Amino acid sequence: MPTESKRFVAHIRKADQSEQYVDEHNDHVAELASTAAEPYSLAKIAKLTGRHHDDGKNTQKFAAYIRAAAEGKKVARGSVIHSTQGAMLVNELASPKLKNSRLMAEIIRTAIMSHHGLRDCLSLDGDAMFAEAAERVTDSYESVKATVYQRYGEDFIHQEFNDACIEARAMFKKVQDLQKRSKTSGSFHFYLALFTRLLTSIVIDADRTDTACFEDKKAPPRRRTMDERKAMWERYLAYYEHELEKLQEEKEPSRLDPYREEISKACAEFDGGEVGIFRLVVPCGAGKTLAALCYALHTARRYGKERIFYIAPFNSILEQNSAEIARFIGDPEAVLEHHSNIIFSPNENGDKSEEEKRYELLTENWAQSPVVATTAVQFLNTLFAGQTSSVRRMQALGNAVIILDEIQALPIKVLKLFNGAMNFLASFCQTSVVLCSATQPLLDRVDCYQLLSPKNIIADEDEERYGQAFRRVEIADRMTERGYSREEAADFIIGQLEGARSVLAIVNTKRDAREIFKHMRKQLDKKKLDKKTLEEKTSYKIFHLSTNMCPAHRNRVLRQMRARLEAKAPREKIICISTSLIEAGVDVSFERVVRSLTGLDGIIQAAGRCNRNSETACGIVSIINLRDERTGGVGYLKEARQATREVLYSIKTSPECYEGGALSKKAMNEYYSRYFHSLLKEMAYPLKFDLEHTLLDLLAGNPSGKKGFEERYPREPLPQLKQAFKEAGKAFSVIDEDGKVDVLIEYDDEAKKRLQKLREATTIEEKRAALRQLQPYMVQLMDSDWIRRQREALASDDAGILVLPPGYYDEEYGVDETLEIKMETLII
Repeated sequence: MPTESKRFVAHIRKADQSEQYVDEHNDHVAELASTAAEPYSLAKIAKLTGRHHDDGKNTQKFAAYIRAAAEGKKVARGSVIHSTQGAMLVNELASPKLKNSRLMAEIIRTAIMSHHGLRDCLSLDGDAMFAEAAERVTDSYESVKATVYQRYGEDFIHQEFNDACIEARAMFKKVQDLQKRSKTSGSFHFYLALFTRLLTSIVIDADRTDTACFEDKKAPPRRRTMDERKAMWERYLAYYEHELEKLQEEKEPSRLDPYREEISKACAEFDGGEVGIFRLVVPCGAGKTLAALCYALHTARRYGKERIFYIAPFNSILEQNSAEIARFIGDPEAVLEHHSNIIFSPNENGDKSEEEKRYELLTENWAQSPVVATTAVQFLNTLFAGQTSSVRRMQALGNAVIILDEIQALPIKVLKLFNGAMNFLASFCQTSVVLCSATQPLLDRVDCYQLLSPKNIIADEDEERYGQAFRRVEIADRMTERGYSREEAADFIIGQLEGARSVLAIVNTKRDAREIFKHMRKQLDKKKLDKKTLEEKTSYKIFHLSTNMCPAHRNRVLRQMRARLEAKAPREKIICISTSLIEAGVDVSFERVVRSLTGLDGIIQAAGRCNRNSETACGIVSIINLRDERTGGVGYLKEARQATREVLYSIKTSPECYEGGALSKKAMNEYYSRYFHSLLKEMAYPLKFDLEHTLLDLLAGNPSGKKGFEERYPREPLPQLKQAFKEAGKAFSVIDEDGKVDVLIEYDDEAKKRLQKLREATTIEEKRAALRQLQPYMVQLMDSDWIRRQREALASDDAGILVLPPGYYDEEYGVDETLEIKMETLII
């Protein structure tokens, strides 16, 4: 138990100069961490980690530093090391007499040293980072240790360590048991890496929470009890069912309504247990989002889950579906929508608004919101990225239901990391993971780091039955041996309007979309001069969509296009040429779709934009192949197209084996089998700076670090944890943005007005607010020599934003990258 001893200061409150002692702060963090770690069965380990995370602040040097900072003197942030001493103290407690105590101590010391930023266990060159850090604080360690022991007593410290060891042994056994059940589910050390990151997350959150509560004179936020959680989900579920009934009464009756009701009922009744990995496979138009929400609400109520997560691959899907979730639970305040495009208006002084402050508080750790809607990028960053803000959020993922929408959209390079993380959440974190898609990738059939075998929420036989019932299209292979030129593709697309009112064409590159759009516009201009066409008074409206258009422009085009489609003017024909951005989750419906050859999953997603509203008896999705298509920068398109060609050939030669053709489950499974087989090595996240190893290697055995250590220290025992957490976090990026730059577009008067605010901003807060307001007007372009020269010309203390000069932006297809663009650099 704590005793009276010399006490040192951890924090000084700005408002009244009140002091918080180090042991007081550590004790609070220990309790907060222990409570947060309960769902993970890590309460004692987390308590021990929290108790010693700031031991290093027990020095005169830190006391002088914190007092100087409180007095407004200039101090170098982080100049006084205080996270190493507690790691050393815990490390010394390990003993050969205590089984697994060395490994547990290494996990705890890594978490303590990482609570201000991830640290490597072994560097890529083999440096033992803990030993090196310990050498730097030898002058202060003994006095810190004496203070801590005097405060708590040797018996208390050893007992807390022994209790944590018992918990750690149970944790290690769970991982070993998982590997016995599934030898291909991932390495022991990879799961230890995730436990270490989770422990770090818990301590970071507890540390930040206690510090904020001390500064604001507030009590720590209270966790909802099991009864409170169940009552909350019961309330949301009742509202959901009421809204669903209202929806059925208001909409036009459809022959598909009984099937939608069956799917909803199946999701309500399915009970796969408190935890696990599940698949929800329903066809486009079957109400996948609401069906997944139905399962999540029922599961959350049954088992008293802390929260529900909805994860979408793109902002467009997220914004649409988070609004639908908020509507169906009847509590918009309960849904935290977290993505980079959230924009707030600053107050009249240019400072953060109260709304923005509240939003930032909620997004810091995700823990206060019952429903979190976020992107796959934010979700995967939480599991693997290096920023402390990302690490902090991981502690919120336990005892939850996680809905992952359009799961096929995950980049190939992250798949094994993703599989291992989902196995971790389902096996050790009391979490239910739901994979949603009409085109489910075979993540449980890769060679290693396999997803644990998912349970199907909808039975296989019903999947097939619903697939047939909702089938509103047929796939037509219109590929030729030579492929289509852009002019021929334009003619083919226009030809689809014979007997149809609308056609959507989706191609793989922005360049093809732009050039085909130009050819179509020329062809349609000729049609206007045709006497017969004039007599019939047929008009053509052509739209273009690509990421060379800023978001504000794309949203405007989508609104205009939807209005035209819904108006159903009898003598108006509508064409849209788009890149794949329209493929998943965008709610539009065309009578015909043309898709340039891509992966079969992309073709099926494109088919989801065809005849959604049953405009015709059967929509047609035509597959064409473009000649001279430059797709080097489009992921693994070559492998995807080859797998698709092979499946389409099999369907053509043995149609009797594929009931439903390219739309059948058999065709999709065969496609993924072929596609994944060629890319198994790519799924472990290859490293750009080390062609021999992967990011998975850094988070497991770290072979290059191990080799370097053995060469440097041949007589020293290897650390049991070898992970290069910092290097892995630095290397991780869901979307590869190398060679790309953000450019501001003065698209409309609103953009000009917001840009003027940025030009006039004087404080950092004003500039920050103005930049956020400009997000809907940004486009990512490929870097160029000219842009690089502009960057290099900036002074070291300047930051710059690139502004597209007039003349380079077209009202129909966005930035014209065929021109040599000389950007204006605005210094901010």
